[in-house]
Amino acid sequence: MVSWILGGLGIVVALLGLGLAAGGVWLVTLGGSWFYLIAGLVMAATGYLVFRRRASALWIALALFAVSTAWAFWEVGIDFWQLVPRVVTFLVIALGAAIVSPLLLRPSGRPALGGKAATALSVVLAFGLAAVLAGMFRPHPTIVAESAQPAPVVHASAGEESGQDWPAWGRSLGGNRFVQFDQINASNVKDLEVAWTYRTGDLAVDGKEYQVTPIKIDDTMYLCTPSNIVIALDPTTGAERWRYDPEVRDTAGNESWKRCRGVAYVDLDQTPPPSWQAGPAALPDTSADTGATDTPAAADQAGMAAAVCHRRIMTTTVDARVFALDAGTGALCTDFGDGGFVDLLKGLGPTAEGSYYLTSAPLVAEGIIMIGGKLNDNLTVGEASGVVRGYDVGTGNLVWAWDPSRGAADSTPLVDGEIYKPETPNFWGTAAYDPALGLAYFPTGNQTPDFWTGNRHPYSDEYNDAVVAVDVKTGRERWHFRTANIDQFDYDVSAQPILYDLPRADGTTVPVLIQLTKRGQVFVIDRRTGEPVVPVEQRPVATDAMPDMKVAPTQPYSAISVGAEKLTESDMWGATIFDQLYCRIEFKKMRWEGEFTPLSDKQRTLIYPGYYGGFNWGGGAIDASTGTLIVNDIRMAQWGHFIKQEVAREIGLTPSTEGEYSEQLGTPWGVERSMFVSPLGIPCFKPPFGSMTAIDLSTGKTRWQVPMGTIEDAPVHGIVPGVHIPLGMPTMGGPLVTKGGLTFFHGTLDYYTRALDSTTGEELWRGRLPVGGQGAPMSYVGKDGKQYVVVVAGGATRTGTNDNRGDYVIAYALPEAPAQ
Repeated sequence: MVSWILGGLGIVVALLGLGLAAGGVWLVTLGGSWFYLIAGLVMAATGYLVFRRRASALWIALALFAVSTAWAFWEVGIDFWQLVPRVVTFLVIALGAAIVSPLLLRPSGRPALGGKAATALSVVLAFGLAAVLAGMFRPHPTIVAESAQPAPVVHASAGEESGQDWPAWGRSLGGNRFVQFDQINASNVKDLEVAWTYRTGDLAVDGKEYQVTPIKIDDTMYLCTPSNIVIALDPTTGAERWRYDPEVRDTAGNESWKRCRGVAYVDLDQTPPPSWQAGPAALPDTSADTGATDTPAAADQAGMAAAVCHRRIMTTTVDARVFALDAGTGALCTDFGDGGFVDLLKGLGPTAEGSYYLTSAPLVAEGIIMIGGKLNDNLTVGEASGVVRGYDVGTGNLVWAWDPSRGAADSTPLVDGEIYKPETPNFWGTAAYDPALGLAYFPTGNQTPDFWTGNRHPYSDEYNDAVVAVDVKTGRERWHFRTANIDQFDYDVSAQPILYDLPRADGTTVPVLIQLTKRGQVFVIDRRTGEPVVPVEQRPVATDAMPDMKVAPTQPYSAISVGAEKLTESDMWGATIFDQLYCRIEFKKMRWEGEFTPLSDKQRTLIYPGYYGGFNWGGGAIDASTGTLIVNDIRMAQWGHFIKQEVAREIGLTPSTEGEYSEQLGTPWGVERSMFVSPLGIPCFKPPFGSMTAIDLSTGKTRWQVPMGTIEDAPVHGIVPGVHIPLGMPTMGGPLVTKGGLTFFHGTLDYYTRALDSTTGEELWRGRLPVGGQGAPMSYVGKDGKQYVVVVAGGATRTGTNDNRGDYVIAYALPEAPAQ
């Protein structure tokens, strides 16, 4: 029996070693590391010697473990997750050899180790393995906070302008996602519990996703569902007050892509729109056709008659409409547009139907609602215009139209019947607004298709991946700043700009705009002029592109970035030494000269940062009292290569806007693309795959960076791990920062909402969610004096199934509000 056990163990180790060596040969021929070849041969020799019951197997196994550990520290330093796959396999082999060492014989016939020595060595190695395993269950910050002292307060009254409410998608129109409340703080957040739960009834299934951040005005909370149903709730109890269903149509574009990230609010008495500045016209009676439930009693309606629809909730739909509701009753404001709706396809031409739709919260400022739209990416040329339009919130009349093909020259709306020039960069996120300057700021994408640049118009290149400043009342452009010169990788800028007044050493302040990008670059710009405040450098990038492709010789890089370091072979990762080797081989096989390495038809090109981010639409937050920028990011590399459309059809690739094949009809090439993962379905590059980072804007220095999320609920090939290992997973949505020293977040792939210490990044509390979340939390103080934190959870991002989906709105509060 002993011979059978040792023989079997030896054969397994030898075969694994030969496999490692064979892969190592391949890696060496590609110019990669020699370690895997050498280690594989030594591992195979160890297995052979175990098979032969030779004592030397123990000493070779121990030497292999020692050398692999030294090599690992030499290659990656003390990075825990980088060390694990490099040493664990050899540690296990050494442990196995130690356990069987009394059965391994010297030439003299004596065992390699006596029983006590073998036991002692086995315990030491087992303790080392246990320590590694235990280390997997605790977070390993990428950057550890140097101090537990909170950042100094530089704006003591920050956040107070919004009172007890959350009046806009990013709380302020400047998108800071900051509240001045400190009732919930680092010392008592551990006591946080669910205050109420509400279910909307619109499940996130069949392509629907909950990415909404509610708003709260006075004593009412407002939110929308993926089907654009608008709901009003009591913010202290979660009781429904009314709902309105615009009954959106399914189109070719939205049938598998429904989102509503937020609604906007306006009080026309406080901010008269252009049509009301000479006094509002008499309003029609909208009580007969409200589309709402639980409308107020007749006596209450009579008392409100004079003010019906003066306070409006405004939002857009995934079938390209914008509509207005009375904030008190949910009644459709029939004086707005055509019976309450404005058709946003007007002026966009025949290609817009089914391709142009809206998903993000609109900006309402100075009586104008600003509208941009999402276009289907990567299917074909000739997509509709990316024109950004401003409508009168009172009447729905079009006031201005900023069109990239005209740029700063003209923002006058076209006359009826004319079509805005197609194939221009679009804006599909949420804009920001500075009331002191009267400027609205919005980010743009690029001309679709995303991966072929040979057909780009000069004005598309001029405005691709840009942030644009316009006068909110007229739409006239004041300035624009490009975050990429020519974009060939879908790096459209989608995060809401964050506005902040940055203190300078001389005591003055500079009004800045912080633009987060999918590239992981953090551009800090003077929002008056568009000039960089944090240095921006034009760096050379690879230009060996396909014939007729247009690429830029340089690209802009900010002095502040997150997760944008150039990948090297040693950054390749895997759960074991074997899939790590696979990833290193695949990396060496790809084209990769750094970011913006052009695609080719000959071999795959690595795309990093990936086209999901960096920073996506969820944006970031800023502790406006201290000037600490807090951002979550995604770190997922992709690969892509050009393929002829007819070849793609022959091999059965299915074109889509978001999938693994982009047809790009009208261009010479389609694009096959995918995530860069190992056969185990695990990313091929080092963790974390998502993090939370705090940056001191006054110095540009990163205060801390921690992994966000665990593998607990993230299925790999249909298997849910169920273990709480904080590897740091791709994130979605954005953070909320409070003056209580906390950062709240729930856009992880596991089912938790968390509170981090804003000073150190340490997790202070987490609450289990029924399903995953994707939006950003919000906070307010209710009429009961309690501070609430609210999250919306409909399921983790893009699972591809209808499993583990929901429709939950969950409010958290302390059991008892502390005395004020």
